[in-house]
Order: sequence, then C-alpha cells, then structure tokens
Amino acid sequence: MERRDYILRMIEQLGTMLAELRRRILGRSAEHETVEGELAEVAKLGGLDYDLARVMGPDTLLMMVAPGGDVDPGRCWLLAELSYLDGLEADLAGDPEAARDALERAGFLYGLLRPLPGNLVGVHEADERLAEIESRLGALGPRRGRARAPRGLVTGDVDA
Repeated sequence: MERRDYILRMIEQLGTMLAELRRRILGRSAEHETVEGELAEVAKLGGLDYDLARVMGPDTLLMMVAPGGDVDPGRCWLLAELSYLDGLEADLAGDPEAARDALERAGFLYGLLRPLPGNLVGVHEADERLAEIESRLGALGPRRGRARAPRGLVTGDVDA
C-alpha cells in the first residue's frame, strides 16, 4: 500500500509539472530548448527514456507501457502526456512533421488509456486529449513526402 501511495504521489507531482509546462507552451513563454529539457527531465523522473520513445513504433511503444502484458496506466499516461506536449510545442513552433509524429504517438498512447478505470491524474482526460489531438492533426493537413501513420497509431487499436 505504501508503494502504491508513493507512485500515485509521484504521478501527481509529474502531472503538476506537466500542467505548468503546458501553460507555458500555450502562452509561448518557454523557449524550445527549455521545453525539450523539461520533457526529458520529467521523463527521467518517471523512469522513462523519452528520446528512445520518440523513435518507437506502436508495437514497441506498447511493450514500453505494458511490459508485463497489461498497460501500466501511470507509464502510459506519462508517455502520452509527454508526447502530447512535445507535439503541441512543435505545432506552435511551426514544425508540422515533428508535431504530427508526436501527436500521433500521444493519440496512440491515450487510446490505450481509454478503457482503464481508476483515479490516476490525467487518465480521465484521455477522451478530451484524443479530441484535441485529432483536431490538431486535422489542422496540420496531410503529411508531405511520407505515408500516413500506421493503422491504430492515433486510436490505440493494436493488431493482435
């Protein structure tokens, strides 16, 4: 029970840090390098390698957030929120390809959270984030020079 309480407190602390970073991204009061550094710092505090996650496909991301077969909601939410903020920053900075990559990754991960019960910070927001992600992806328009994202990258569907 003590370990679970610690994990929940850590997730809440990371959630607070990410909410503040989101506010600064939307207010354009954070430099790109600062955002990059803070994303990496929060990932490290949460036990994740975000640089590695950035280059993973859906199947590998699934292994990262569900190492035992079941989705770890804390890891999945943290990685989804990191990707969402990364995509938001890239979109507002005028880098549509980086924005699309990060937002598609975030959409996939938030899609994995949708059926999960619980009171974890951010998990109940998965549907809201997915709607925002879909809207931002639509506004980015079609991908230039590359094929569309693999099936399930935004919706969380994974072929068995």
